[in-house]
Amino acid sequence: MTRTSGRRHSKIMIVTIAAVILFAGSMYGALISDINQKRTTLDALNAEYEELSADNEEINSLINETDEAKLYEHLARERGYVYPDEKIYYDVTPGN
Repeated sequence: MTRTSGRRHSKIMIVTIAAVILFAGSMYGALISDINQKRTTLDALNAEYEELSADNEEINSLINETDEAKLYEHLARERGYVYPDEKIYYDVTPGN
């Protein structure tokens, strides 16, 4: 083996190591991006879970109450029913 052959191998080794490092860095960046996206999805799902749990607790408390009138009123209001002389006001301001 000559001297130039040794230099040639070391240059190839340096280029190979640099390519591996660049590849690993790009994979790391992609993984970090994927993790952040999954965290955002998880946060949204946790918020939805909390909301559904609160709704479930409310419904369970209504079902367990002995006053059936409250239960029926709640179910009717969920479906948009109102009393004949009742006035309903809706907040139509932007952002609500």
